[in-house]
Amino acid sequence: MLNEDIDRRIVVRHMARKLSIIIAVLSFLPLTALAQKDRLSGQIDRRRTVVLKGNLHPRAQPQFDEGLVDPSLKIRLITLLLKPSDTQQAALEQLLTEQQDPLSPNYHRWLAPEEYADLFGLSPGDIARIVSWLQSEGFTVDDVARGRNWIVFNGTAGQLQNALHTQIHHFRVDGELHFANATEPSVPAALEPLVIGFHGLDDFKPKPPRSRAKPISGSAGPNSPLPDFTSGSTHYLAPDDLATIYDITSLYKAGFNGAGQKIVIAGQTAIDLADIRAFRSKYNLPSNDPQLVLVPKSADPGTTEDLGEADLDLEWSGAVARNATIIYVYSTDVFSSVLYAVNQNLAPVISLSYGACEAQVSRTGAGSVQAMAQQANAQGITWLAS
Repeated sequence: MLNEDIDRRIVVRHMARKLSIIIAVLSFLPLTALAQKDRLSGQIDRRRTVVLKGNLHPRAQPQFDEGLVDPSLKIRLITLLLKPSDTQQAALEQLLTEQQDPLSPNYHRWLAPEEYADLFGLSPGDIARIVSWLQSEGFTVDDVARGRNWIVFNGTAGQLQNALHTQIHHFRVDGELHFANATEPSVPAALEPLVIGFHGLDDFKPKPPRSRAKPISGSAGPNSPLPDFTSGSTHYLAPDDLATIYDITSLYKAGFNGAGQKIVIAGQTAIDLADIRAFRSKYNLPSNDPQLVLVPKSADPGTTEDLGEADLDLEWSGAVARNATIIYVYSTDVFSSVLYAVNQNLAPVISLSYGACEAQVSRTGAGSVQAMAQQANAQGITWLAS
């Protein structure tokens, strides 16, 4: 009894402390948003610049260099990635911990992108100054993140050379012609503390883990990854096999089939809905076309070698969560697709089937993915990677 009384008092004291934290949080957050300070003062001086390290793609090596691209080459989806202050970053990491703590007042208190902006993004004044600087350099600003932590713009290779003091070259790697910045970019010195780096100064993209799906005979498209069930000594799985092996069938019987849920599949190719429909028809899955979302201002990538991977992701996410709303977000770059899905808060789950060895990713690339993932988590998004 004594131990129980002591335990009870500890719990009561703990909850009282938590209640005081709740009151503090409720009163503090709006004030934080209203009092968000500018980190830039005055105009941005383009004459005083500093080099941003970590923005060279590891595959753009001198032995592959084929010289300058045409200065008029149009480059889209260039993203200036902005970082929180040290104080904001510490607060973000604390919030991410508390959101997973059942005893915290912030447990599962997910943020809207605008709330994220007011707590961890740049001030509206700083964003306006950076947008003005980009426009003064001749760039067209396409989008400003709702979280105020990145800006998407487009321009020519010549404009990039003049504004960022870098050159855009052609590189031929593994028989493929790419473009990339040949030297580290520079930014006005006033911006350096606010910038993670750039995404989109090159067109190197992550590759899908498999470039071509196994074709089958029948009405499905040639790239639709439908199994033959048994081929020689190899046995393939159909959706009901998976449900049996992982005991998903018991969830279906209990009424859990994905209804009311949303899943984003991120991609970098256009798809043919006929492939998805043929798969669902063959396995008696309910008719349920994925929603197709092309990232605004992205060129249509058309059908690429990534089609098999996109079909696989769309078919099998829908084969498990059979009545869920599947949203296929695509662009010319899969990470731009993820960025858009997080920015628009499209779904509580994002699935990504791309990746690369760390040696093939720039330091800025790794940092930007971490920042993207932290924002997604703060908004209650589970980001899955195969």
